[in-house]
Amino acid sequence: MQKKYRLSGRRTFSYIYAKGSRSAGRYMTLIYHSARRGLHIGIVAGKKVGKSVVRNKVKRRIKEIARRFIPCVENGYNYIVVASPAAAKADFSSLCLDLASVFERAGKLKDKEGAIRAVFGKNVPDKDV
Repeated sequence: MQKKYRLSGRRTFSYIYAKGSRSAGRYMTLIYHSARRGLHIGIVAGKKVGKSVVRNKVKRRIKEIARRFIPCVENGYNYIVVASPAAAKADFSSLCLDLASVFERAGKLKDKEGAIRAVFGKNVPDKDV
C-alpha cells in the first residue's frame, strides 16, 4: 500500500477506536471514522491471531487486498481493519470476499463486483459475490 494511504500514529488509532463505527465479518472487523482529507487504512492483527510470523502473513494479505480496493472504497474516511483469529486459517479469496462484504455492510464500498475483480482479475472465485 502506498504511504499516502497508510494510517499511522497511536493517537489516530486510539481516536478511531473510540469514536468510530464498526462493521464485523467472519475474519475481520472494520472500524471507520470520517477524516479531514483523503483516505487512510490501518491493518491490525493482535496476538490472538497467532505468533508474529502468522500475524505478519495475515497483515500482508489484508494490505494487498485493501490496496486493490482503494479505488472502490469511499473517500474521506479513516479505516482500521482488525483481523480476527480465524483469519490465520483463511485463504486469500475468503479474506477478499470478507473484506468486501464488511465494507459493503458499512456502506463504504462503491462497487462490490468491481472491487473483487480488481483483486482477482477475470478469475473471480465461485463463492458468494
